[in-house]
Amino acid sequence: MALYRQKGSKVWWMSYSLGGRQRRKSTGTDNKKIAESIYFKVKTQIAEGRYFENSKGKDKTLRDLFSRYIKEVTPQKNPVAMNDEKRISRRLLDFLGNLKLAEVTTDHVARYVTHRRKKIAPATINRELAYLSATYNQAIKVWGWHRDNPVSRIKREKEQKRVKYFPENEFQEIFNLLAEWVKPIVLLAKNTGLRLSNVVFLEWSEVNIKTRLIVLDAKKVKNSHSLGIPMTQQVFEVLTEQERKRRSGSPHVFINREGKPYTKWGVYRAFKKACKTAGYPDYRFHDLRHDFCSKLVQAGVDIYTVKELAGHKNIATTLGYAHLNPERLKQAVSVLDYHSSIIIDEKGLAAKDVNP
Repeated sequence: MALYRQKGSKVWWMSYSLGGRQRRKSTGTDNKKIAESIYFKVKTQIAEGRYFENSKGKDKTLRDLFSRYIKEVTPQKNPVAMNDEKRISRRLLDFLGNLKLAEVTTDHVARYVTHRRKKIAPATINRELAYLSATYNQAIKVWGWHRDNPVSRIKREKEQKRVKYFPENEFQEIFNLLAEWVKPIVLLAKNTGLRLSNVVFLEWSEVNIKTRLIVLDAKKVKNSHSLGIPMTQQVFEVLTEQERKRRSGSPHVFINREGKPYTKWGVYRAFKKACKTAGYPDYRFHDLRHDFCSKLVQAGVDIYTVKELAGHKNIATTLGYAHLNPERLKQAVSVLDYHSSIIIDEKGLAAKDVNP
């Protein structure tokens, strides 16, 4: 038979003749129609002389795949992405085990998604799928370890875009309940829109109090572009106070009693605790960034300027805040008043000088 399953396995294997010898290989899928498609593609390539045997990756495992990817590809990315990819690798191995690349099927990936839905948001699932897909693409296109990407047939999760900002009274209630050490961190985040990691690990080399500017190197920004944020008066006061208390030898702006930077988890937990105590458990630290963008849009700042201040790579991300400025829409519609006029009399509506 051209296609068959090995005992105890859901994966379809194919049998074909190449160079006068019978060959057997896994299709890497448990879907028979897809397996048939792969088989006929191989047969066509053999007939056209374009098929070549590549056994380099036949014994490669997921651990091999992730280890090489993290060693060769991940270092080209920013530190946040590097840490994320290492963490995702561990989670995938915990669930899938150290399967061979040819043994990982679309069904395995689908079950992983179902498992993760119980614990994390759709956007996080999509990031994990994107990483797994990227590692397989590297194995296929660059290293020649494999032929098929099991993630390519998985539908991505529908993301619920969250735009949440703080009414001033609610933020004040939360702020009053914060531990003293975390208050300056929260104020800086709220007034710069910087991400948690950028705030927690902010260094003095990135701060220029004289010019009132914070400049982050591209390697530290999620979209890999350098970012410059002008200081508000409140940010200026926070950083001036931190400089006054600065300890020699520490490159970080926010440090604990031991002279070490706070952890992201410690800051997040302290903020979340105050939110819950104030009666607003739904707020997250990242909402301080949403608040920054939302308040700018509500104040009438144009969307492209907000994009630059937020460091968004794609304008589509910034457009998620556009609905918060209804005045902009009113002004846009008002131009129609110059093109038509309607006279209302006792008999009803009568058009005058209507521009067709």
